[in-house]
Amino acid sequence: MQRIEWIDFLRGIAMILILIFHTEMYYKEYDATPYYVYTTNAIILFYFISGYLFYQNNIFQWKKRIISIIRSLLIPYFIFTTLIAAPKLLVRQMKIDWIEIAYNILTGRASWFIAALIVGEILFTALLVKTHGKKLWLSIAVAVCFIIYYIIPFNQHNYWQWQDALLTVTFLYSGYFFHQYQERFNTINKLLYSSILLLILIIIKVYEYHLDLPMRNIAIENVPLFLADSFIWLLFVISIIKYIPHCKMIEWTGKHSIIYYFVCGGCPLTVSMVFNKIGFAYNGHLYRYFLATLLVYLMATVLTWIIYRYVPFITGRRKI
Repeated sequence: MQRIEWIDFLRGIAMILILIFHTEMYYKEYDATPYYVYTTNAIILFYFISGYLFYQNNIFQWKKRIISIIRSLLIPYFIFTTLIAAPKLLVRQMKIDWIEIAYNILTGRASWFIAALIVGEILFTALLVKTHGKKLWLSIAVAVCFIIYYIIPFNQHNYWQWQDALLTVTFLYSGYFFHQYQERFNTINKLLYSSILLLILIIIKVYEYHLDLPMRNIAIENVPLFLADSFIWLLFVISIIKYIPHCKMIEWTGKHSIIYYFVCGGCPLTVSMVFNKIGFAYNGHLYRYFLATLLVYLMATVLTWIIYRYVPFITGRRKI
């Protein structure tokens, strides 16, 4: 399948935002920037892009889609969560319990985002098959998934993050819907519309900050506000993308984002521990945080390059 440059670029931006979040969490030891400011939006953008790639002009080939999910998500999930489980505990000076490690991996708890994406894509595939892609029935089915997600008390430790997967379906469908009507959406690709959308998004973010709501995908306390934030963000990104100069490095990051995600916790943790040990702790110095973030990105990039260059089979892809 031919690469779509703007898709890789957006995915790369989303991945960098996730790296920034984890660096802040480990190096500053708290999320100084509230989660809802950009982290939730980055996750939603990942789901949206995955949904965009679901749409096909011809008959939906669900068997190929399932094979793709297994190859590009499920197999890497099992391999990487197994490889990093023990080192992660050792670095954190925690006891290694192999039974607990195996249990967490087999139940999809070792990486909540990947588990939710896997189950969400499988569920969305099933909905497309059952509804035959008919807009009305598909829309109703997706709405039901969202309602079920919202009304059921959330359990962060549910198997294979099936509750998060119900929410994932909403944004998979939004990407699918956008791709289906992309020519119509292209009419908003004007700086005036982008400016208006950005202004609305800023107002929403300021209001969220005022309310101090946990506007993350696992705790929606205000549905209208959450949906407004999510879809205004997506419309803004869609409208502004052609005006942003593309960067090959960011596109490369997006193209290999699955591996970046698996190392997005280990790299910030490692850099933070080294910096703290050599007397270069954050202590309110922004330049140290910026340096730590840059080193995290470089470290993640090198590790990703090595993995794709020398052991590409574990990623479900070919060599770079």
